[in-house]
Amino acid sequence: MRSTALRSVGIAVLVLGAGLLVWAIVLRGSASQERVLTALADIAPPSPAATDNFPAIVDSAVRAPDARTTPMGAVFEIVDTIPHDINAFTQGLEIHDGRLFESTGLIDRSSIRELDLDSGEVLRNVAVEDVFAEGLTIVDESALQLTWQAGVAYRYDLDTFQRTDTYTYDGEGWGLCHSGDELIMSNGTPTLSIRDPETFALRSTVDVTFSGTPIDDLNELECVDGTVWANIWKSSLIIEIDPITGNVLTVLNARTLTPPDLLGSTSAVLNGIAYDPSDGTFLLTGKLWPTIYKVRITPVDQ
Repeated sequence: MRSTALRSVGIAVLVLGAGLLVWAIVLRGSASQERVLTALADIAPPSPAATDNFPAIVDSAVRAPDARTTPMGAVFEIVDTIPHDINAFTQGLEIHDGRLFESTGLIDRSSIRELDLDSGEVLRNVAVEDVFAEGLTIVDESALQLTWQAGVAYRYDLDTFQRTDTYTYDGEGWGLCHSGDELIMSNGTPTLSIRDPETFALRSTVDVTFSGTPIDDLNELECVDGTVWANIWKSSLIIEIDPITGNVLTVLNARTLTPPDLLGSTSAVLNGIAYDPSDGTFLLTGKLWPTIYKVRITPVDQ
């Protein structure tokens, strides 16, 4: 009886110890992510509209602008604004041939849509039922859309939004962009997946790090001239990434774009990056935001 009781106590102690170890690992990972976010925020210089207590640029941000071994800070200038549907839980934003496309999420509210690039009016809207839709990109004359936890990606005819193919993948889907030769996909971890644009087959992966620390929560992606711009979920940070090395090249803190009445929200966060090659500007917005901002991003070199 005593041996059975002691055995039970021993097992309980082992289980408790394992639980504490797991919890310590989780806390350590969370602390590491908090440190890297703080460090990245300190790199970004203030935008013209920033408040007085906005983090100032540090010397290390521009120490080696040619080698880009240390991220450069960046500033942004708002050049225009476009109205945005406040019911759109934005997951992906994309400009293609002068047309603006958006993917929205949430179960029973997910959609793929086309917006008027000037007025923000929803020109076409097709519901994506039974899934939580995520990132969106354009490949030739088709649109590719991820889902969060359904493990499927959909291909649509760009002009009709008729679904033409479905692909499967392991894990979650968050952001997606097309570099010209390959698809780059995020899943909320520091690891980006490189995929075939025709078959969606996995080709390789790359881990994104800053000062040796993995950057978690990589979300919406935009491929621009050989690099990847990504927003970090639940933060105001947007980073430019070298997709070969995983190194962070540029850091932009877009905190001042968040609508004042949405500050502190855990859901209505920055999420939406689209590059306009016609004039080199970016469109930035967030989930449930009333505005899409057309901005010019300039890395700081001093």
